[in-house]
Amino acid sequence: MKKQATNTLRSLNPATRKALGRLKQAPFSVAAPSFVVPDTVCGNARLLAPHFSEIALLLFEARACLDYDETDLAPDLAGLDVDWHVHLPLDLNWGHGGTVGLDSGWKPIAGLLEKVDYLSPRAYVLHPPVSPDLLAPLAARFRDAGVAPGLILLENVHETDLANHWEAAQDAGFRICLDLGHMLHHGQQHLLRLPNIWHNVDMLHIYAPGQGERHESLARLDEQGREMLGHWLQCWETHAVHGTRRCMTLEIFNETKLLESAGLLADWLEQWKVST
Repeated sequence: MKKQATNTLRSLNPATRKALGRLKQAPFSVAAPSFVVPDTVCGNARLLAPHFSEIALLLFEARACLDYDETDLAPDLAGLDVDWHVHLPLDLNWGHGGTVGLDSGWKPIAGLLEKVDYLSPRAYVLHPPVSPDLLAPLAARFRDAGVAPGLILLENVHETDLANHWEAAQDAGFRICLDLGHMLHHGQQHLLRLPNIWHNVDMLHIYAPGQGERHESLARLDEQGREMLGHWLQCWETHAVHGTRRCMTLEIFNETKLLESAGLLADWLEQWKVST
């Protein structure tokens, strides 16, 4: 893939720059994903770090990401003035559960935890295994690796109904990442009725759901989606746990759409009286 031959975001204009500055004053960090322009993780991170409080390091493919070297994850990334969180692979194989399934899913996670440790990630997003019975032993694996289960954010995905995992997830100490696009696309509004849901949500993924589950600009978000996002922010603010670090990730993998969304989000936060 041809790399973007520039050291600045092409779509950055004065209005967008101002909006990004306003987002840095939000009561939560606003993150960009580590794939926005055609370049390595390093290239994307160096472009994004001056403009966002946090970067979501996308480790979507286990084998490919385990093969990352210093071209992809350079030592100097740790010196960027930005926080990091990690999205663990989408292709983890948990098999049919049990010890064999746990070992299979855990092995690439263990390798990736070691690979990104130098960035001191503040959280890890995980698509949960289908079987809730794996959550307690999985939490133990994370603890043994030096990562508190409270740093692991289970995401609502189509393959796994978090409602079926709720009790096991809370018992294991895991936290939650709510994905707006998944909820809208898959009709998962029942999750909002889970007990104490907003006391457990540390991260939001926001974007407009597009055809084939594409992540589109917030400009494509319909009235239902905007109302839901506004409601989420109200609940998130009302039930925020003191001392908990929260993050909203603009999970949009295109520079123009990401920056358009940043401008809209800054305006909406002001309109909805969310402090910026």
